[in-house]
Amino acid sequence: MPDENRETLLAKVVPVFASSTEDVAVEALGHILSESEATRRTLSDILHVGGAAVGQIARVRTQPTGGEDERPDLAGFDQHGRERVLIEAKFWAGLTANQPLTYLERLPEQEPSALLFVAPAARIEPLWTELHRRVSKSSSGITLESFQEAEMLRSAAAGGARRLMLTSWKNLLARMAAAAGAAADSHTETDIRQLQGLTVREDTGAFLPLRPEEFGPEFPRRMLRLRELVDDVTERGVQAGWADWSRVQVQDWGYGRYLGLGGEDVWFGINFYDWARHRDTPLWLWFYTARVDVEKVRRALESPRRQSPPEVLPSDWGLVVPIELPVAVEYEAVLDAVVARLAEIAAILSESRE
Repeated sequence: MPDENRETLLAKVVPVFASSTEDVAVEALGHILSESEATRRTLSDILHVGGAAVGQIARVRTQPTGGEDERPDLAGFDQHGRERVLIEAKFWAGLTANQPLTYLERLPEQEPSALLFVAPAARIEPLWTELHRRVSKSSSGITLESFQEAEMLRSAAAGGARRLMLTSWKNLLARMAAAAGAAADSHTETDIRQLQGLTVREDTGAFLPLRPEEFGPEFPRRMLRLRELVDDVTERGVQAGWADWSRVQVQDWGYGRYLGLGGEDVWFGINFYDWARHRDTPLWLWFYTARVDVEKVRRALESPRRQSPPEVLPSDWGLVVPIELPVAVEYEAVLDAVVARLAEIAAILSESRE
């Protein structure tokens, strides 16, 4: 394991010169697996622990395009040339439209195969929840079952002999480094240490050098529209009667409104902190301990009697509820969806007070 107080060369130069750190990590991982049989065995062993006995991984390819124009980061093939493993390398980017369903459907169903996501350790829980949510809410017919959970490995059956898995960069690379060391393969050990250094930098949230393309108008335009969405949702709620009042609040961690929702005092808006830490959505409801009985709110919202109870997460000074946003639709459709979700939560809270 590299000294986390001293950056490796790859960790130093990649953020400065590469347009995508994830792409560099994918190519580095592909190179390591291609050059080292010991690391391919390690990958196979990890998959076997997760329930996918894929056997020998004979070769790998990076970013192979499939029939739906999907392009997973890396594919592993058995000795007969059959694709048995797909790997998606993640740091902090969100899931794409194809992930995970299109990739799962690409895998063979009748023989052991796996879709493996690799992510920072801090992202294991929220990313696993999001993967599960996407599968459960799809109409693909794929269901997840036979869940397995270890310290840094999550796994679930995904129809037939397919498995969906998630592990951390730290776990994967540490085990690969140990295998390379046992094989006395110093070149591969050195390569792994370089990639470890890069992933440590990403995992710890170090400030990454800014790139010119990040200053384009898309992000500020998006933030302005999200602020408008918060205001419009609140206004509709007040007009409809399920929100009692509202007061704008701007903090260093976001923009939102305090309001009365179903008889409880809540905060609703853009929460950068929980967006970065918990779920791939910018909008959140926050129930803060100083203003509500958070345990009572939790029991009301998590009632098993409801078909789709809101997800409730612990946060600083209370509880938060992520508000999902529909994608690839016009503004009015997004507004309607958020209004409907908050109205539903308001009804739950009102009912619990009766």
